[in-house]
Amino acid sequence: MTFEAFIKYPIAFLVGLIVALLVTRYWGPRAVRWGFVDQPGDRKIHSNPVPVAGGISLFLAFHAVCAIVFLYPWQPFDGQLELGWWWRFIPLSVAVLAVGLLDDRVSLKPITKLLGQIAVSVAAFLLGLSVQNVLGASLPVWLDLIATVLWFLLLMNAFNLIDGADGLAAGIAFIASVGIGVSLMFRSEPGDVLLLLGFAGACLGFLRYNFYPARVFLGDTGSLFIGFTLGVLAISTSSKGPTMVAIGVPLLAVGVPLFDTLLAVWRRSVRQISSASSNHATMLGVHQADQEHLHHRLLREGRRQSDVALMMYGATFVLATLGVLISIFHDRVTGILALAFFLGAYTIVRHLAWIELRDSGEAVLRGIARPVRRNRTLIYYVGFDLLILNGVLLAVLLGFDMRQPGASGDLKRLWLQMAPFDVGLPFLFLVLFRSYSRIWYLARVSEYMITGLAVAIGFLFAWALQQVGIGVSRTDPSFIRYVLMIGTAAPFIVGIRAFLRLVQDALHWLTRHLHRDHADICRALICGTGFQTTLFLRQLASTPSDAGKVDVVGLVNQDAATRGHFVHGYRVLGQYEEVGAILKAHKVDVLYLVEQVSPTEEAALRRVAQTHQVKVMKWTVRLEELAPSE
Repeated sequence: MTFEAFIKYPIAFLVGLIVALLVTRYWGPRAVRWGFVDQPGDRKIHSNPVPVAGGISLFLAFHAVCAIVFLYPWQPFDGQLELGWWWRFIPLSVAVLAVGLLDDRVSLKPITKLLGQIAVSVAAFLLGLSVQNVLGASLPVWLDLIATVLWFLLLMNAFNLIDGADGLAAGIAFIASVGIGVSLMFRSEPGDVLLLLGFAGACLGFLRYNFYPARVFLGDTGSLFIGFTLGVLAISTSSKGPTMVAIGVPLLAVGVPLFDTLLAVWRRSVRQISSASSNHATMLGVHQADQEHLHHRLLREGRRQSDVALMMYGATFVLATLGVLISIFHDRVTGILALAFFLGAYTIVRHLAWIELRDSGEAVLRGIARPVRRNRTLIYYVGFDLLILNGVLLAVLLGFDMRQPGASGDLKRLWLQMAPFDVGLPFLFLVLFRSYSRIWYLARVSEYMITGLAVAIGFLFAWALQQVGIGVSRTDPSFIRYVLMIGTAAPFIVGIRAFLRLVQDALHWLTRHLHRDHADICRALICGTGFQTTLFLRQLASTPSDAGKVDVVGLVNQDAATRGHFVHGYRVLGQYEEVGAILKAHKVDVLYLVEQVSPTEEAALRRVAQTHQVKVMKWTVRLEELAPSE
């Protein structure tokens, strides 16, 4: 490698770094003079006014890098980007800068800012900067336009949302730029790395004044410019690589802000649906800001802003490293992406997305708790039952045809002859046993058993009719065949009805486990394992406001035979005499007296709870006669 081939890389980086340092230092005092100041507020984590719109320094620094790269005759310069690319990028970046400056100065409405972003994205598409460049396949114009607009909107808003702590967005952009640049080196596109290194230098120079405690904020001017520039570079410098590499590497490099954006859309969508369904006085929208972003949650745990930023940097570094590995090992790219996805998904679900899962679970539980109109119930269950019964009959007919090739012939004719018996009779008994008149998420176990019994009786009745010569004459109307039909159809039909109960129990379990490590969760011990305990636990599971706040550590009971067994899904930890040790070992906050106990036992339990400073709650179900109304 010649000296000139090497020196252009540190020069590009240093130009971005130095220009960003100088402009940021110059911009701070003038931003205050011109009214670009971020005042403290309810959603702000800073307590003093701070100059904003520091993205101007990134804008000028990056274009200084472009001037060095494109106007100086570097030899060699092996890159697909040429001077024409810069001429197209200049007006687009100016438009993005204008939207950001306006928002930082006069606080644009969310819809106005979104329309500005869409306009810039459409203009980029018209100038040839489209997602189709990296897909390796031709797309219809309308689909390419939609994909391109969504690509730019996703990246711009991802960095806009993550820019809530000092140094966060700029640091992530620095690491992402370096990661994408290194991946291009391994894909034999060293010329295009110059722009990414220059952009990384600009981010690092700005970070000098933006890291905690920040003296200048990026503002929307900077966050939108970062997202748009990375989006343009990703689809402009990746056309020589495989499609999965070209798309996957940039997505991994900016994975942290993308995760935060997806969580925000998920969380706000669920809350909007919940507020609409509950006739909330204030309609919550997807665009409405909140304080539930990843950095907000980490800050609430007592971490400093610098620690939060470093944690996010570490996550971005890991994802960017995965992107580099993808560029090196093309043949194993699918496995690396799958591994990254599952690791990221586990981390988010276990440690970060508990708020979204809680809100989603509560929304589903509210939907389950609201009785469905009877006509809808009939449509759902009747449709599923007929589908299952016909599917079982079809499977039997296909098996019968394979074993009796001479008798098969017309499958349709056989179905028409057999369906009135093997479908009609089980369905008739489901009607007679009132299967379509029950509210299944409130049903008892015996009601599920009755439904399974109705299916079995229907099939057995059909078999009996075959035995006495009524119905289709077949070579082998065996009892075993009907037993198999019962064993297939009955579990499916009962399972359809039990599905909502399974969802309800799963959501309750998930909510408890996601909340278990949080300080506001109440750890509870329940005295009792009988029917009243069943009612109490069902009330707890069906009340979202309680389900997310109580973590039941186990049950206690006087029956020594139940020790170590699971009752209602919870382990029996011991007897009443052992309550003191159990309260201490499991750090219990409240003791629920659910089943009836003698006055002596109740007094003893209350004394033990008082000794361990545990609150005692008594839950009862009683019948009370009301006086006649006047």
